[in-house]
Amino acid sequence: MNSSNPPKNFIKTLQIIHLVLLLGVLIFASYVAFSVKEQVFFSYSQDKAFLYLAILISFIGNLSSKTLFGKLLKQIPVDVNLNEKLVKYSTAHIFRIAMLEFPALMCCIFVLYSNNSFYFILVGILSVIMLVLFPIKYKLSKELELTDKEKSMLEKL
Repeated sequence: MNSSNPPKNFIKTLQIIHLVLLLGVLIFASYVAFSVKEQVFFSYSQDKAFLYLAILISFIGNLSSKTLFGKLLKQIPVDVNLNEKLVKYSTAHIFRIAMLEFPALMCCIFVLYSNNSFYFILVGILSVIMLVLFPIKYKLSKELELTDKEKSMLEKL
């Protein structure tokens, strides 16, 4: 493979990986919802320890996903070819989504353990954040600060 030409289906592959990670959260949340549907209740006054822990894990997951993504993007040298930039971007993006997926899955486990549907609110918020971060060419070119030549190469993918 020529290192100057980016892979043909790069964006589609990254989008599929992104969707699989998002669907993993949604499918597990659906499984949990159907498993506890008879005993489920909504309360934000009971199980304060789990409540605070879930909010803290969600906040830290969101913050760390932004921080790690930013650090990984800053490590991409400006003078490397587009293929290398795309590979490093995909790694950064997958880490970013995984850092959001973990707290969402933990909140699902909290629902499974406590039968409190309040944690589904956090799962929903994290899922929406993951959906908003869906990779498209425009976002990718903006986040990577591509040159005009690289943008035209990216449009051909």
